Amino acid sequence: MTHVTTATAVFALVVTASALAKTAAPMSRPATQPQTPPAAPQVPPPASKPAAPQSVPFPADAKIAFIDFQTLVSDSKIGKTGSARMKVLTDKQAADLNARSKAIQTLQQQIQQQTGVLSPQALQEKQADLSKLQREAQYAQQDWQAQVDSLNKQLLDDFQEKALPIVEEVRKEKGLWAIFNLQSSGVVASHPGLELSAEVVKRLDAKYPGGRR
Repeated sequence: MTHVTTATAVFALVVTASALAKTAAPMSRPATQPQTPPAAPQVPPPASKPAAPQSVPFPADAKIAFIDFQTLVSDSKIGKTGSARMKVLTDKQAADLNARSKAIQTLQQQIQQQTGVLSPQALQEKQADLSKLQREAQYAQQDWQAQVDSLNKQLLDDFQEKALPIVEEVRKEKGLWAIFNLQSSGVVASHPGLELSAEVVKRLDAKYPGGRR
């Protein structure tokens, strides 16, 4: 059986680790000065897709072909279902971290405004509260990241389980030696008719019309 090597497909609304890392303020000890609260994650909007090229017939004598795995994820019904599940999670994440960020910012403003008015003990207590909120926000950030990573892996594994047999089915029907993932094949030029993503998406939608088994 021919194996289709796939790049790691990231569903449309996954929050990346690098973006999430920017939201956490490291706190190893109580702050003596107010620190900037962690920013809420910014979920990048889905990139606009280029206009679909005109359909080009598959070369009858071809022995290899390509698929764009990210196209399979973004265009198929099961891929869109997965992206919708990811959006639910990242929306909850954004709401939670936004609330934490606002609480930290409010307490920071109170400390700034009341410095010189509060007793040293009262000021120290507020700074300890601020430190606690910042640590909790950082731990929450890490927990959300773990949930995002786990769901993304689950969605990707499920998608590949459904998609790869269909890719193999297409390969056999067309008598091909191999079908490569366009994202990781390293190809710099090819006949446009060798791209079979649309055909695979069509078959996926026919087999899984509701986006699920």
